[in-house]
Amino acid sequence: MIKILHVYPKNEPLTARYVHLLMGKIESKATDNAAEFKAICQEWQPDIIHQHGSVDIKWQGDYRWVISPNGLQSPFTSYYAVIARSPLEAEHLRETGVLRVETVMNPLITKQVDFTTTAEQLMRIYRKVMNSDPLDLMDDDTREALPVILKAGICGDKRWVEQKLPIPSVQTRLLYIYASLEGILPLLKEGMRVLEMGELNDEAFECYLPQNYTIPSTMKGSSILRLTEDIQKYGVSLCRLVDIFRALMDDSVEDKELNETLKENEVNTLFSSILKLTSEVLLLDEGYMPCPPVDNAETRKLRLNLQNRLRL
Repeated sequence: MIKILHVYPKNEPLTARYVHLLMGKIESKATDNAAEFKAICQEWQPDIIHQHGSVDIKWQGDYRWVISPNGLQSPFTSYYAVIARSPLEAEHLRETGVLRVETVMNPLITKQVDFTTTAEQLMRIYRKVMNSDPLDLMDDDTREALPVILKAGICGDKRWVEQKLPIPSVQTRLLYIYASLEGILPLLKEGMRVLEMGELNDEAFECYLPQNYTIPSTMKGSSILRLTEDIQKYGVSLCRLVDIFRALMDDSVEDKELNETLKENEVNTLFSSILKLTSEVLLLDEGYMPCPPVDNAETRKLRLNLQNRLRL
């Protein structure tokens, strides 16, 4: 169940009525009081905060916020979704540069919809919000299990990760979404099969993605130089690190020749940082590293970029 907390302005009876009628269709809580808002956040820990109009309430914690502007003018850059009351308002918001605009009409001001339809439309948006940036929502067990599962999939044998077994209970749905958006879903499925974690069923989902985000595709079979240059040009992705891991496992890789090639092309320093990151997120063994991994400013930049790839 997704926990929704509605916040709305004081002295706006129409908005208050709208929110409380919605609560009859969607299990949620609501407040127009700053002190009560803070208490609910601390005690109930909502998944999403839905702001209706302008409120005198300070942003709290790491909760995911959506907003129904109700005429409020703002860039709205910190919200997962901006919910317009009409197609005309949605068009205006898009024209002013607002991203992730949805339209959900209010049954109190139009007879085109009823509260059942409005609630269904809002729940679709809430689900999209909770499908977005899944890495950020993973618990510690799931984060720690992910490299183990992926390495098992790459190597095809659970003996490669037996020191990390057994795998604790994990949030398989978040893993599914994350792997789908990083272009490595077949690998995740293979890793789960190898570790006898059961089958991962395909399921349709919607989410919000950063502007111009493209799901990466594998460059399996490419040279390590080409893969490194791809990261240099387009940025790091989990998919590309998987490609590098697989390339390093190829028996034809000659360490001395590879290091000379990387140095000639001035990417040897970057590659040392890539090795460090690959050891962290895919458990790459030192025996497959043609040079020592390095944890420096470049590594920290790569690590941060990988963590934030799906942030809005």
